[in-house]
Amino acid sequence: MTAAATAQEAVTPTLGGLVRRARFWVVVAVVVVLIAIGTAIANSSLVPGPTFGPDNPGPTGARALRSVLEQQGVRVSTPTTVADAAAASGTLLVDDTEATITAASWAKLLAGRTRVVVLDPDRTALDTLLPDAQPAGTPDAATASASCPLPLARRAGTMSLQGVGLALRASTSTACFTTPSGAAQLVSGTHDGVQVLLLADRTAFTNEHIAAAGNAAVALGALGATPELVWFQQSPLDPAASTGAPTLQDLTPAWVTPLVVLLLTAGLAAALWKGRRLGPIVVEALPVVVRSRETVEGRARLYGRGRARLHAADALRIGAIRRMAPDLGLSRTASVDEVVVAAAQRTGRPRDTVAAVLLTAEPATDADLVRLSDDLARLEAAVRAAVVPGTSAPTTGAP
Repeated sequence: MTAAATAQEAVTPTLGGLVRRARFWVVVAVVVVLIAIGTAIANSSLVPGPTFGPDNPGPTGARALRSVLEQQGVRVSTPTTVADAAAASGTLLVDDTEATITAASWAKLLAGRTRVVVLDPDRTALDTLLPDAQPAGTPDAATASASCPLPLARRAGTMSLQGVGLALRASTSTACFTTPSGAAQLVSGTHDGVQVLLLADRTAFTNEHIAAAGNAAVALGALGATPELVWFQQSPLDPAASTGAPTLQDLTPAWVTPLVVLLLTAGLAAALWKGRRLGPIVVEALPVVVRSRETVEGRARLYGRGRARLHAADALRIGAIRRMAPDLGLSRTASVDEVVVAAAQRTGRPRDTVAAVLLTAEPATDADLVRLSDDLARLEAAVRAAVVPGTSAPTTGAP
């Protein structure tokens, strides 16, 4: 390495240098984060509300139903917890699609109530309110007639079942809007003096389907019977919400958490202890200058220690072929056979002899390897002498 190159040696970059080099990527990361946040905010502002939400104007919302009820003089409240819903008076509409209401919560909701309407009742709701009602799968018709003496059903006449995927079946309670297979959309009964109306699928009363057939009449008859309506959709944050199946934390013994914390603390302490034993970071000027002779000798020692004579011979041959190819007027991508033919023609040596030096001869001993190295050097000198005027060819030891 020259003195000029040595004077330009780089040193280990500082923190400021690393920050300046990474400045572009930091700016890109900040821009990506800002775009993601902006997109999330925009998307959240476009969400009209929860499915069947009374303020949701989208196809799956129920704003149209709420508007009609309020036009009929019904005051609609929208509690999200069991405690608030139990404290409100009037007809109770329970959207039970998420199945988060427990049996204890149902007891609180029914206390002091006279009329309850349940949408998409789950197994807990059915067992608690009307045990004779059971799920009946998907209805097998596009419309269903009242087919029951219930006044609100007779006023509606028919229901559209477009998009409806759930139905109920009852043995003793009144079933209305029943398909030929017996799948009903409305089941009416009483529970401890409370009038209970089960509506199998809320899809029929969304903004998209409320105007079809007698769906609006069914909804108004079920929900508009009293001056006040409590529209209850339980929030996941409600302390009374059911958590469903037990979580891993519920199944974990109490002693596991302290043990995990102790193990993590011990691991962190061990890491800090081991890290301090390494001492401070040593700043070293880079790059480290290594003489080419040292690398050659190091590789040679590795070859010698592994007795890789053929590998060493191939390395010597590859270097000689790469150097001779331009002298012979060949490209650096020329094949070995092309180099052998050209070298034999230029030097006047037998082709087999040249091929043995450049390709076929395999050294069996270290002496053979040294001899092959000398033959390569003499052949390379002979080629240069043949193509470069004024260059003398070797006179002894020709292969």
